[in-house]
Amino acid sequence: MTKTKEPEQEEPPQEIESNLVVIPHNREAEEAVVGSVLIDPACWKRLTAILKNQDFYIVKHRWIWQAFEHLAEKGEPLDFITVPSELTKMGRLKEIGGDAYLTKIIDHIPSSLNAESYAGLVKKDADKRSIIEAINEAANIAYDQKKPIEDVISCLSVATKKAIGNLQERYVVRDSVYMLEPVKPEKYLVEGLIYEKSITVLYGDGGTKKTWAGLYLGACVASGNPWGDLVTTKTKVLYIDEEMGDSEMHQRGQWCIKGATLTNDPIDLKYVSLAGFHLDNPHDEEILTNEILAQGAGLVIFDALADLMLGDENSKQDTQPVFNALRRIVEKTGAAIVVIHHTNKTGGQRGSSVIKDAPDIMCKIESDRNSNFINFETEKNRKSKCVKWSMFATWAEDRFYLSHTERQEKPKQLGKAEEYVIRYLTDHGASELKIIMGGADTCSPEGARQAVYALARTNTIHRTNPSDSDKVHAIYDLTNKE
Repeated sequence: MTKTKEPEQEEPPQEIESNLVVIPHNREAEEAVVGSVLIDPACWKRLTAILKNQDFYIVKHRWIWQAFEHLAEKGEPLDFITVPSELTKMGRLKEIGGDAYLTKIIDHIPSSLNAESYAGLVKKDADKRSIIEAINEAANIAYDQKKPIEDVISCLSVATKKAIGNLQERYVVRDSVYMLEPVKPEKYLVEGLIYEKSITVLYGDGGTKKTWAGLYLGACVASGNPWGDLVTTKTKVLYIDEEMGDSEMHQRGQWCIKGATLTNDPIDLKYVSLAGFHLDNPHDEEILTNEILAQGAGLVIFDALADLMLGDENSKQDTQPVFNALRRIVEKTGAAIVVIHHTNKTGGQRGSSVIKDAPDIMCKIESDRNSNFINFETEKNRKSKCVKWSMFATWAEDRFYLSHTERQEKPKQLGKAEEYVIRYLTDHGASELKIIMGGADTCSPEGARQAVYALARTNTIHRTNPSDSDKVHAIYDLTNKE
């Protein structure tokens, strides 16, 4: 078998013996990638979509890339001050050649404009090395005279799949023949709501029981039982908890399983708690993808979005990579993903517009802290119509469950002017509009007039004298005295 060199620790040898084969790598391209980040840190996130740490052949470049990763995870800048400092903490600065080596790299890179092209060259050589490694594994088995031919064939098959799996195809050009093939019908995990390879954002204010609803959803799908009155398709479920912690997940999970199944029998629901996953970190994306595939999960629930990113959820630049990662995960795993999120001060989804635009399904959840009624509303669904429904939350001894109920519309919040008008009519009974306006104490007379008209439109109050008479002398009273 042809002998190969080990990855170099420092400089490559100037001369290669005739019986050695140089393992594919491109020193200039690796230096260009690292140098591009040093002179333009903004290109870091773009390059992480192409390269991983292990794609670098030259060890010192792997160490520098690791320093970039450590700094990015801590939210620190990547520059000529922080990078050497991080390498020092790693005990690698002297081994790479000190500040002088970093300066040398920067001096050789006039611009970062071609950073992606350099990264593509590095990735191509990394893919070649992956193939060589996989085939060598099979060859080593073949050289063993004691191994039966079946083992060799099996190993070669596994090695080939491994090699192909390591090659990440960025895109595939589809033709019209492909586009005209029959489209597979959607497979719903929750009837009319959540389907395979979809991303759902379930958002609500604090105290709206969204975590209970999400965990109970997982228990229902894992057991194949209805979620309220919505039919589910049974599949394995993985819950990624980044908020509550193990003890709280243990108890809530137990209650939801018992509520969904009415038994103590185990179901295909698993959770990971406080692992510190960040979806804008390519390494974490890879770990999560592999874990979802290993578990065979058809539904993955993330709780909560803000804890799953290093960047600012209000920034489109920081939020977009998170949803790009989620999209890649659903494409690679075939799973449906539900992300639990919070509302802003006005009751809408918190953060960048990406959080609204990127998902397939946007579902709002509302519930008062002291109420068992929960209102759900899909504000967006790419494959189905938007609907409203309600559930009733029940905590009974050692179990939790949700049951279908009639929708509970949340009472409209009254403004100061409307509160004044209702208070005035409660105290004085039916009154002329001009009298109501004249007695305004917490709003302007004009504000009181507008409040009267607004309350009349909702039938909270009504006019008691003929509507064709002078508006100024119109008399209003409460519709419901209670």
